[in-house]
Amino acid sequence: MMQNIVKAAEMPTINGQAWPSERVAGRAGSVLIVDDDIDIVGVLHNFLEESGFSVVSFLSASKALDALRTGHFDLLITDLSMPQMDGIELLKSALEIDPDLLGIIMTGYGTIETAVEAMKAGAFDYLLKPFRFQMLLPILDRAMRVRQLSRSEKKYRTMVDELTIMVQKLDTKSGIPANRDLELLELREEVQTLKQELSSYKDMQNHWMYFDA
Repeated sequence: MMQNIVKAAEMPTINGQAWPSERVAGRAGSVLIVDDDIDIVGVLHNFLEESGFSVVSFLSASKALDALRTGHFDLLITDLSMPQMDGIELLKSALEIDPDLLGIIMTGYGTIETAVEAMKAGAFDYLLKPFRFQMLLPILDRAMRVRQLSRSEKKYRTMVDELTIMVQKLDTKSGIPANRDLELLELREEVQTLKQELSSYKDMQNHWMYFDA
């Protein structure tokens, strides 16, 4: 059956499957929402879009995975309890598609066991429903910062590796040019700085946030 697509500004219908995004200036970042509760999906989608995120939402985990295979997303927000595939299994499958994706799991039936299981599956955070949407924004901003730092670290690490190989080749011939040696040193320092900042942000992941009102 063809899925029904409606704009986020419209009232969702019971047959709705996905809400495409209309980007609002503000926060940068693309968010994929997955929840079988159409009311929660519609309200959360609108809130995040109004907060400046690019948002796509699905009621089905399988359709969300299809979107991940063909599109680009920074963050995944998924409900824990869903038919066919729960949020933890969805997160595991999503990370196989995009290992850098950051996942946040929501649930109305949270336990220590499910929180630990979610963490082991690679969840960035774990939220207990109901929660104030405003409290979600600092978590998403922190997740986006971790995402950006990870990308920067990889980029600089690649640059260091490439420059190191270049310097080694030059060294075997006529010695290392001073400017290349200095450039390599500066890149290594930049990588180290990024690693330290990334580590400090990832340490904050251990302070999981539970909201009950």
